[in-house]
Amino acid sequence: MARWGQKMHENPSLALPVLLGVLLAACGTTPAASTDNDVLYFQPQDINIDVPTQHPDAQTDAVLPDILTDVPDVPAEVAIDVSETIDIVPDVPDVPDVAEVYVPECVTDTTCADSDVCTVDLCANDKCLHTPVPGCCHNPADCAPPGTCKAATCVNNQCGSAPVANCCASGVCCDTVKQSTKVAQSPCTDAAIAFEFSCQGADIWGRRAELGCDGKQTSACSGNIANYSWTQWLPVASCPNGSLCQTTIDKSQFPACSGAPAPTPGCISDIGCEDGNPCTTDTCTAGSCTHGLADTATLCGNTALYTEYGCLNGPAGDLAGGSQITRVQYASCGAQGKCDGAPGFTPWTVTQDCQATEKCDVPISTEPGTCTLISVCKPGAQCCGADGQWAPTGTACGSATVASQYQCTSAAKGSAYSKRDGVNGCSGTSAQCSAVTPSWGNWTAAGSCAFNELCSVPVNNAPPVCTAVCAPGAACCTNAGDWADQGTKCADALLKSVSKCSSANGVETVLSSQLFPGCTGLDGTCSTDTANLSQSAYTIVKTCQSYEKCVATGDTADCILNAPCEPGTQCCTASGQFAPLGAQCASANKTQYSCSNNMAGGAVLTRDVSYGCSGGSIQCTYDPANYYYSPWVDTQDCQSTEACTSPDLTSAVCTSLQVCVPGSICCDGSGNFMPKGTKCGTQGVLKTLYECDTTALGGSILKQEYYASCVGTAANCSNAAADLVWDPPVWLTKQACGPQNYCHVTGPTDPGLCNQTPP
Repeated sequence: MARWGQKMHENPSLALPVLLGVLLAACGTTPAASTDNDVLYFQPQDINIDVPTQHPDAQTDAVLPDILTDVPDVPAEVAIDVSETIDIVPDVPDVPDVAEVYVPECVTDTTCADSDVCTVDLCANDKCLHTPVPGCCHNPADCAPPGTCKAATCVNNQCGSAPVANCCASGVCCDTVKQSTKVAQSPCTDAAIAFEFSCQGADIWGRRAELGCDGKQTSACSGNIANYSWTQWLPVASCPNGSLCQTTIDKSQFPACSGAPAPTPGCISDIGCEDGNPCTTDTCTAGSCTHGLADTATLCGNTALYTEYGCLNGPAGDLAGGSQITRVQYASCGAQGKCDGAPGFTPWTVTQDCQATEKCDVPISTEPGTCTLISVCKPGAQCCGADGQWAPTGTACGSATVASQYQCTSAAKGSAYSKRDGVNGCSGTSAQCSAVTPSWGNWTAAGSCAFNELCSVPVNNAPPVCTAVCAPGAACCTNAGDWADQGTKCADALLKSVSKCSSANGVETVLSSQLFPGCTGLDGTCSTDTANLSQSAYTIVKTCQSYEKCVATGDTADCILNAPCEPGTQCCTASGQFAPLGAQCASANKTQYSCSNNMAGGAVLTRDVSYGCSGGSIQCTYDPANYYYSPWVDTQDCQSTEACTSPDLTSAVCTSLQVCVPGSICCDGSGNFMPKGTKCGTQGVLKTLYECDTTALGGSILKQEYYASCVGTAANCSNAAADLVWDPPVWLTKQACGPQNYCHVTGPTDPGLCNQTPP
């Protein structure tokens, strides 16, 4: 009873249902037990309650108060566990008509629907459960990070990933710390690809270039010259015995030293021995250079011959989580120290890592691949592996030969060629087995070309073709039937003349050379590319005077005066030479005057006077013969009734026109000058012009006649060409050619003639 009383005391709201339970038990009713916090149900066992016997006619409400008043002890076996603390109600007036009812949170799954596509909504134990759907999302932030160089995506409420632009995880041109592509011209390899040399007096300076990155590709170096990574200029050798270094037009060629014969420069470092040939090992030992042959496996050449793409399996050799890889093919050094050996590949380089749910897919080996979701198949089915993944592309799924391929083993003459056969292969993404994705066998020897023939494969599935290198006498072909060396002259068309400076025994000269089209050394092309040009020997074309020096700008050189003054100062040109005699020096504070003409309506002209330069220094000369005059400037326009007069260069003014003597030449009866262009004088015709009135039959020779005329401002009759007047101002007939003749006039001063020949 202690526990019973405690609960009743702690929660008075429990009193009524407890009492009702006791009452119902006495009446033979056993409620179901429940632990719901809101309603308490219990089922007492073996409870014997003595209830007074009532007459059948007795009133129920008369008995109920006694029962409520005389509640027997509840046996200890009745366990009542209520989680909430309840206080008992002191006085219960009477039993309510309706007992409290338990209402469940849900009955069916539909009741729990929350409109969220990313949850599974279920009703379990009268409670709603909302279980998240794996891989479902509302936005990318709901998805797990997909890995390196991948960004989470949320499409149609499904998590996915997309490549991050300009992001990389590995590769020779990938900054793996920043996971971004290296900038253009970043070093890519340690192997030298080019050299340049320059002269500094007697010292020879040089630098070398390595293959660089292009700022876009991460897996391979760039073969573009613009992306080379150059070292700093450093001294590499020195000319002995006081001789000077002589720069060559081709900066890749090691300079010589002046003198006859030219002494050999002593090297300071290995780079001073570089001969520009990647197929030699150039070493400086005790001031002397040695040039050995590079290993035949050394890759050479600036141009990639072939770029191949492939896949690298994931962890434990699985396709899942693999990587995309690539490698580049270049020519290699031959046994004779030339870049004519069998092609070789750079190491494979990873360009992209696929996720654990993806596999690398490279359908075409000459094009970059992608990371695609793994296709699941039934193990044991055609083209399906035991791991439930599609067999890789080209996995054999047949035995009959469906295709053959051929290849040449080298680009050299007399090359062997090989063959391989293919059977039906799997597609790599399905159960398809066809010749479209063949499974290739091993390459086997199939023959070789003659010693003077080149091997070529027109198409992969066609046998090789052996052709002679070239026909003797053809362009860029030697008498031995081999290609002429690179730079061999193959045409007489002069492409360019270049010049450079030279110095010997204190005398500077300008040397010139000519460039012509040259052979490539690889085929019969007569090329105009810079690397293939044929250059003639340098010859002296100009010797500089004692007061001159030779200056080269680019591939052009010339003798110029030594710079004796500071450009921009008085009497000094922009090139540092003294200004010529009479060039403007300093203002003389003088002004000169003149007239544009002496006719009506002329203009007053002025110009400033400056002292001239001396021509041999920065000093002015004050000799009037060397004065500098600015251009004449119109400073005043005279009226139509005025004319400009200037007695000397010290003044000029506009004065009224004088009245002439009536009846005199070019003077009318009112004493005014006749207008300019009025015919005058007795000299007759001074100029005649001719032309034809038509080019058809029956034409005529026409003429214009010109006479002297008045000038308009004086009683002068001018026969100057500019003053001649056309009178009368119409074309006159000089000669009619008649209906059977044509008019012939070859020019305005040709008198012309008539004949029967059409013009």
